[in-house]
Amino acid sequence: MAGKTAAPPCSNRGVQNTSRSALRACVDWVQVTFKTVHDLQTIYGILGMSEDDFEDCPTGIYGYKCQRRAGHISILYDGGPDMGIHVQMTGQGCREYETYGPKDWRQFFADCFAYDGVFTRLDGAIDDIAYEGQQPYYTLNKLYRKVREGAVRSRFKRGKYVQSLLLEDGTSLGETLYFGREQSDIQIRFYEKDFERLDAGKELEEGIIAWNRTEMQCRRDRAQALALYIVNSDDIGKVLAGALRNYIAFCVRQNDTNKARWPLCRWWEDYLGDVEKLRLTMVAPDRTVERVMRWIERSVAPSLGMIFAANDGDMDLIMRYIIDGMDRMTKEQIALAKEYSDERERERREREYARRNRWNEYMFRSGAHRQEKNVTPPGERNASENESLL
Repeated sequence: MAGKTAAPPCSNRGVQNTSRSALRACVDWVQVTFKTVHDLQTIYGILGMSEDDFEDCPTGIYGYKCQRRAGHISILYDGGPDMGIHVQMTGQGCREYETYGPKDWRQFFADCFAYDGVFTRLDGAIDDIAYEGQQPYYTLNKLYRKVREGAVRSRFKRGKYVQSLLLEDGTSLGETLYFGREQSDIQIRFYEKDFERLDAGKELEEGIIAWNRTEMQCRRDRAQALALYIVNSDDIGKVLAGALRNYIAFCVRQNDTNKARWPLCRWWEDYLGDVEKLRLTMVAPDRTVERVMRWIERSVAPSLGMIFAANDGDMDLIMRYIIDGMDRMTKEQIALAKEYSDERERERREREYARRNRWNEYMFRSGAHRQEKNVTPPGERNASENESLL
């Protein structure tokens, strides 16, 4: 699939194995209710965000009359007498919180518990991202075949397989395999994250050939337990791998009628072993600024060129568009622009540091440091001196 864009994968499995994909664990949905908190200012403090980050919405949800939103992060209030204040972050909201939230997940969850927050839903996800030359741990088709041949042991009684299709030519738009019911205390699902992102109009980083996600949706007591585990240890892979071992086992089919004695598939054992080593990441996967820049280059630049030519090269008109656009930027866009600018400045400082190190190493090895103590690195000479070196 060409044109794929996502974040650099994170893994703590030791030295990178070029034949194996990289794993990353993340939080992918949060719902928490505060019944002892009665003012929004306290909720803003728990989130580590300000009142100005949020905007009023015309309607509430889940029985709450009022809602304030910052992107895909919602605060719901003014419900029934015992409903309290409810905070919800969708999957995209979790990525947004990682982008401009000042707290990591451990600190945020700890603050929720400090104010008697009750987690009603919390999803943990494992991303299996394979680049060119690598192999994912599994494919959805492989999982589905195992289910169809009865080579799965599971505490779940029912599952569901869904394939989205393009009706025009039957092209697959992604597969999802569910274990357990949506409203159960725990549901585990496997799906093709790369197809989901492309279908949502997002790009994938160049070179990605597969991106599979294993998602564990926890509700009620299971959500509370997962949040507490993350507070006490961000080795989230241990609890996710433990849950997978407890609920699902993909096996090698045998003649033995006792399925409990069937050995696990090697690829499933490898996957669980590496999942167990994962730590929770705070990496938002969308490199939004670069994606917008590519979109501008492909789609907007010709229109800007047309306007520029039609107005006799009037750059003032183009600048007015830019100034107007900056005035209308959302808080999320401002935060992303700052993050991108800070990252570029950090990379510039790293390049400068490396350049100076190379220069100092050259001076030391050449012995020049004993002869010319005031020699200036090439990048700091004035223009006339640089011209003499050409």
